[in-house]
Amino acid sequence: MSLNFALSALDPRRWSLTARMTLFFSVAITAILFSVSGMMYKELVHQLHEKEEMELMNNLKIQQEILSNLERKKSPVLWQQEWAEHNEKGKKFSWRVLSASGEILAASPNLAAPASAFPPAVAVRPRKFNRWETRSPDRTQYSLLTSMQAENTPGSNWVVQGALDVSQDQKIIDQYWLTLLSALLIAILMSGGVGWFLARQGLAPVRAISSAIGRINAEKLHSRIANEAWPSDLKVLAQAFDEMLGRLESSFEQLSRFSSDLAHEFRSPINNLVAAASVTLTRARNASEYQDTLAVIVEEGGRLSRMVSSMLFLARADNAKQWVHPELLSTATEFQKVLDFFDAVAEEHCVKLTAVGDFKIRADQILIRRALSNLIANALRHTPPNGQIRLVAKDNGTDIALSVTDTGAGIAPEHLPFLFDRFYRTDTARSSSESTGLGLAVVRSIMDLHGGAVTVESTLGYGSCFTLVFPKAVRQHAPVGDDV
Repeated sequence: MSLNFALSALDPRRWSLTARMTLFFSVAITAILFSVSGMMYKELVHQLHEKEEMELMNNLKIQQEILSNLERKKSPVLWQQEWAEHNEKGKKFSWRVLSASGEILAASPNLAAPASAFPPAVAVRPRKFNRWETRSPDRTQYSLLTSMQAENTPGSNWVVQGALDVSQDQKIIDQYWLTLLSALLIAILMSGGVGWFLARQGLAPVRAISSAIGRINAEKLHSRIANEAWPSDLKVLAQAFDEMLGRLESSFEQLSRFSSDLAHEFRSPINNLVAAASVTLTRARNASEYQDTLAVIVEEGGRLSRMVSSMLFLARADNAKQWVHPELLSTATEFQKVLDFFDAVAEEHCVKLTAVGDFKIRADQILIRRALSNLIANALRHTPPNGQIRLVAKDNGTDIALSVTDTGAGIAPEHLPFLFDRFYRTDTARSSSESTGLGLAVVRSIMDLHGGAVTVESTLGYGSCFTLVFPKAVRQHAPVGDDV
């Protein structure tokens, strides 16, 4: 358990926004400080090294001039002694003169570096420099070494080697490096603290909006938070949350209405069943009266069965666990299958059924037949005798439209936006015991499952037209139930 907790704590994806912003701020400041400090350190070292090399070369030139003057004035035996008098002991600069064969002709007593540590003498610039470190129990000495050809009597070819004690400069560099590291460490710690404070302050609106969201419950779905003075970035989030609240409020209200309508719709047929049975049981009845009672029971039972079947279909469509099974279908064939089923009922109602249009659609055969059947059954209920119901298939280019048009009484405009809601029925339709108020809701669910849509156009006194729109590029994405 502790290991899992430790691993989860080390996962950056689980870190808080404050921790992430603090880390990012600290890393950025650290990178900037190290870059600037590195440039400053490099520039300091470069400047000191240039100063040291220039000082060493100046000392060598001075000694070379002295050597040349003495060599011209004195005999070779005496010039070394006179030259040595020009050099004081214990200075930072020390020297050595070598003959062409490598013999040491003269040297400063404080020169510690061996001849092999010096770079070879060159007659052209830039000069070569070596650095030499000499350790002793009491101190460590750092020296800058170089060599140059002596401008003396032709044929001599003497070499002058010079060493400059740069221990003091090295001490300055080391001290600067330690001071720089200490300053960087303090700056990094301070940047972490400042970063944490700035992150906390910057995320304060996020905590405020989170607190505002936490106060919203089922009784406060009407609340909105986008009206507050949020930063521009959070304003978009607040607006999106308000839109989600609006959808939730609408769904919650729809669910409440649905529950109320469901109780009402189930209560009516059940009350009819109980009333019919109770009246029949009050006294002895003849066979004809019992038959009438059984007919009422069968009718109301059928109504309940259709209602339960539709409810099961809608529930399975909303929470489906199987895929729609699309296949390539002919609209003419599907029209004919449905018309064959309704021919007898249409003839009884003196309504003419016709169908035109033959196109290919990709759909679930059982579902498309159910959708068409629901629309035709609904049209038959509202089409007067000698009326007509027409099924038409049409290619609109991007989709195939199947329309069911009747010559019924039509639907008032105020009802059109709610026709596909569950249990919604116009006043005229409510008088029909054959209607459950779920047929059009089932049609809309079927079209949603196919990635299509259902639309309605209606004019009072002239009839209605329901259209099923099937996109040609269908994305079958949802499952349905098997109770059709």
